[in-house]
Amino acid sequence: MFGYVTVYKPELKIKDYDTYKGVYCTLCKTMQKEYGIFSRLLLSYDATFYVVYRMAVTDSRTKLSKSHCSFSPCKKCLKIESDEDIFKKAAGITVILSYFKLCDNIKDENWCKKTIYKILKPYFSHICKKAKSKYPDIFDVVQEYMGKQAETEKEFQTIDISADPTGNVLGYILSDGDKNSTDFKFGYCLGRTVYLLDAFDDFKKDVKTNSFNPFSGTDNIIKDASFTINMSIGEMIEYLKYIEIYRFKNIINNVVFYGLKSRMDKIIIKMRGEER
Repeated sequence: MFGYVTVYKPELKIKDYDTYKGVYCTLCKTMQKEYGIFSRLLLSYDATFYVVYRMAVTDSRTKLSKSHCSFSPCKKCLKIESDEDIFKKAAGITVILSYFKLCDNIKDENWCKKTIYKILKPYFSHICKKAKSKYPDIFDVVQEYMGKQAETEKEFQTIDISADPTGNVLGYILSDGDKNSTDFKFGYCLGRTVYLLDAFDDFKKDVKTNSFNPFSGTDNIIKDASFTINMSIGEMIEYLKYIEIYRFKNIINNVVFYGLKSRMDKIIIKMRGEER
């Protein structure tokens, strides 16, 4: 995953942030249990949001208990006692997406980074094979749309067409495969937003290396990208109104209303700083 789906801490209550961190810590421990200690380095807050969202839209019991961080035993954290399958699936999704991201980086990065990624590929292939055996449908969907993503980038398609594969992947994941649900539409818009944020973030690098970017050719990257991303977030908000949420509503609202925009604002600040 890309790392753009995060909460905006200043607008989140302490108890909600503690819960959010508890989900992160529990997922971290699940990653180690399922795929080994090094797999924890792949963990992102995007995967944390997946767990929060799936627990929020399913009426399953959750319980918070005190625990300790495995990396820092003296550091206290919370543990979420809920349906273990959600955490295991989030771990598998993280591994599968990370593998395909690595393959994509091997194609796009310079020779130095490409060499490093090639060295890492056998390890990624090993844990991805394990994740694929547990979640073949997720693997097949990601593989299908990563192929479509590569095709659209070769043909320099429009922004909407370019963002479609990532939208479909996140829609499938968040809806648990139900393509006719509002969950899918919400997830599709989230995937589209994540793709656009990543393209916005990489714009100057892509222009410099003559790589594909859906915003290429724009006269005002900050204005045009901000408008497009805000439209996508606005569509997410509309779909969110029709989704029944049993718990963690404050966390989900925080990510959608504040977290995504905060990430966009950071990209804008970075871009303006580079222009000085």
